[in-house]
Amino acid sequence: MRTRMKWSNVANRGQNAIFRDAEFSPAEGTSIWELAPLLAMLMDPAVGFQFFEDFLRLQVDDTTIVPGDCLVASDHPTTALALQTLVGGVLQLSCGNTDLDESYVQWGQGAGILAAPFNITDASGKPLFFEARVKALELADESYFIGLAEENCAAADFMTNNTGVLADKDLIGFNTLTATPTAWNATWKKAGQVVQAIVGVAVNAADWHKFSFWFDGLHTITFYIDGMANATVALSSAATFPSAQQMAPIIAIKTGEAVLKRLHIDYIRIVQAR
Repeated sequence: MRTRMKWSNVANRGQNAIFRDAEFSPAEGTSIWELAPLLAMLMDPAVGFQFFEDFLRLQVDDTTIVPGDCLVASDHPTTALALQTLVGGVLQLSCGNTDLDESYVQWGQGAGILAAPFNITDASGKPLFFEARVKALELADESYFIGLAEENCAAADFMTNNTGVLADKDLIGFNTLTATPTAWNATWKKAGQVVQAIVGVAVNAADWHKFSFWFDGLHTITFYIDGMANATVALSSAATFPSAQQMAPIIAIKTGEAVLKRLHIDYIRIVQAR
């Protein structure tokens, strides 16, 4: 173990002080957290805010088996969410084994509570960083989504029957479609506009993937897959991007056949400058 402070160059923003460990940190340049002002946030909460869920525990209502800080819509709500006995804490989202069964979970929204704290606004000067580590266990005739979406997206048919096409909502994240279930895509949409996608950013092969993106506070959103930046970016200035829309983290799953589908989530972390 050898932890040292280093400077990381951040596109369009300057330099950021980080700590890297020679034994435990990922290879230099492969983590979006080298770009985030985490040390400054530790010193002063006015710098930024974050959502972080590591799934080491899951506090649920005794009757509904639904977390109190989530909006959950599922054909099988009492079994949709389950912690797995895996090292590091892993949440399983499942949808049931009836054709067109679906499950959606959106954080920050419980009964009578509405909180969508994250906002990618063009030229706002407020960078945002998103990352989730996930694994899809089934690879045929299903659709998945993980990312950010406008409030109240955890509702029936957020993903369309038999296609997995996302509803006409403001959103950004990573998904698979029913017709191409072995391909993960980076995707974003402004309500009323045509959905945008970078198709096939990763192969869905029942293996773990680290999906990330960061907004530089000006105009550019860069997607990272397993620590590597994708050459295609999204522009927050485009009419098809959900600029200035408040959003909250969401995970979603839908089956296109009478077979149970499952998604494992190791962690979700989102950081934004305040």
